[in-house]
Amino acid sequence: MKEHNSRLENEGDFQFQGVSAKTEIPPVHPVISEIVFYEKDKDPADEEYDPDDNKELYSNKIITQVQFQDLLKLESKFISIIGRAGSGKTVLSKKLTKAFSSSHRVCIHIKFMDINNKQPLTLRKLFLDNMIPGQDEKVYENAFNWLKKNDEKLILVLDGFDQAQYTLDENCTKINYDDWVPEKQLIHNLFIKHLFPNSLLVVTSRPHAVLYLPEPARPQVTYALGDLSFEDTKELFLAFADEDLWRKINTTSSQMLSMCRNPLMLQMIISSNIDPSEDIGDASTPTRLFATVMNNLTYSRNFQFTETMDKLARKLQVLAFAATKHGKVVLTAKELRDGGVDPATIHDIVVQLHCHRRPINSRLFEGNTKFFFCHQTFQEHLTASYVVYGMPVEEFQDFVETSLFQKHWIVVKRFVCGFLFDLESKAVSGDLQMKKNILKKHLIQQIAIISEKYMKSSQNYSYGGKALTDKLFDLYACVGEGKDSSIATKAAEHSPTTIHLPRPMNLNLIPGFCFVMKHVTKQLDWLSLGYCYLDANSFHEIASVIKEMKPGQIAWMEIVDNNLQPSNIDDVIGLLRVVSNRLWMGDCFIRDGLSVVWRRSANQDERNHLQTALNKLRTGLLVRVDRDIILRSQK
Repeated sequence: MKEHNSRLENEGDFQFQGVSAKTEIPPVHPVISEIVFYEKDKDPADEEYDPDDNKELYSNKIITQVQFQDLLKLESKFISIIGRAGSGKTVLSKKLTKAFSSSHRVCIHIKFMDINNKQPLTLRKLFLDNMIPGQDEKVYENAFNWLKKNDEKLILVLDGFDQAQYTLDENCTKINYDDWVPEKQLIHNLFIKHLFPNSLLVVTSRPHAVLYLPEPARPQVTYALGDLSFEDTKELFLAFADEDLWRKINTTSSQMLSMCRNPLMLQMIISSNIDPSEDIGDASTPTRLFATVMNNLTYSRNFQFTETMDKLARKLQVLAFAATKHGKVVLTAKELRDGGVDPATIHDIVVQLHCHRRPINSRLFEGNTKFFFCHQTFQEHLTASYVVYGMPVEEFQDFVETSLFQKHWIVVKRFVCGFLFDLESKAVSGDLQMKKNILKKHLIQQIAIISEKYMKSSQNYSYGGKALTDKLFDLYACVGEGKDSSIATKAAEHSPTTIHLPRPMNLNLIPGFCFVMKHVTKQLDWLSLGYCYLDANSFHEIASVIKEMKPGQIAWMEIVDNNLQPSNIDDVIGLLRVVSNRLWMGDCFIRDGLSVVWRRSANQDERNHLQTALNKLRTGLLVRVDRDIILRSQK
């Protein structure tokens, strides 16, 4: 037992391709939430394409958020931990194994990808061969007998149930501890707690696998993994890269940092920035990032396809477009073969998982193995690649006019703009130039239409409405993705004079908004960053652009209810010369030392700094720092 635990202690929690940790891996964890998972057997749509990149999969199912230490006090006998690809399930399972293991408890950690036995076996062989391989028969017999007599001290951590190559049926044949049976029966008997009934069973999986478990084999409690916190993201990032790379990404494109909150994306971003392709340049936008990752896969030591990456990518682009068009994220082996891709060799970009529920209309000879892109954004990036490089011009024009600006294609649209508009420094001719002109024309038209509607609704004091606000900022994100200054200038010409940021603000939209604001020359009546819950970095990014505008270019500005740090007072001071009339900033700082988020207004020291800056102005600006506290500049 001790040998097994020491082996786990020495296993690397994060095994990044092409990048290794400089220091010990910090104790970071994704956000963990207890959720209602089996509510009337509703499917959380894990297998359907969801284009909304700001939607939480379990936001309407959360009971409460828990800490990692809470999992160590569990009284339930069977729990599941679910999460999307790259969310950190395996890492968390290893950390749980280490934390559970003690002189009084035995914790067995098994990965389904390492078992999937084809021949009958016993529980003793399944467990102990994984824990302490190569031991004498007597050692195995004594250890297993101890486990049977002391199962209340046993913790089973089974990682990656979605990778099991079988489905658990409604009916389960109960077995004895020493029976030689297929692995499927062993697992089923563990799930229904027929064997080792007093043990704690922890199973990790992507959601769809545990969703389709028959009722007797369902976990008692389900926990869902979210993203890493910003603080944990930075700590993990710095374990693999240096502060200079963090600052570079934060300066060039902070949306990359928000993507880093998913451990899989963090891996890809670090790998691509450490050794970026010369053809791609710095990965400062999602389009550039995924192009760099695709390029770097060509040189991966583990990339063993029999054809070039270019040929394979073209086939995957067609498959991705078809899947996205039909609203799915699942590919079958037949679809891969029909597309010229060998299901037996595909990996890295497309991962193979076992179907845990056979579709009603599926045929037996099709098998029940599914293939997913390793992250939905890869599917969207490949879809956009097909639209740009594979779709004929005539079809492209029809697609832009009828489909591309619909919500279903919202993320694909940004990638398409990134491909076609981020070409200023390259010689573009032929079909690509025609497509760029078509897209540019329609994007500017959409910005003009939405901006006009937004202004009319703002004049009626509805502040643009959420739907219009979301559409406008999505279009700004498309402009920012392409980094084309001529398009940003056109977008700025149509900019409303009253602008309210989405509440709360999606961090992925900030770079596009900032890129457009750099080109705004008109007078703005009102700019509201209020109730957006911006963190210190996001606010700094926006303030850095606004403070470069002309003196007095904004009449009124609001920054109430954000999550600023004391260091942001310098950002606020930088805004004073740009605002001519009113600046509202109550409750915009985070209170220190509290486990829950409470906000405060500027303290006395911060007010003194503000007043000192205001004394240098002669604009008559009023700054409301609290309900009853107003600071003034002099005329």
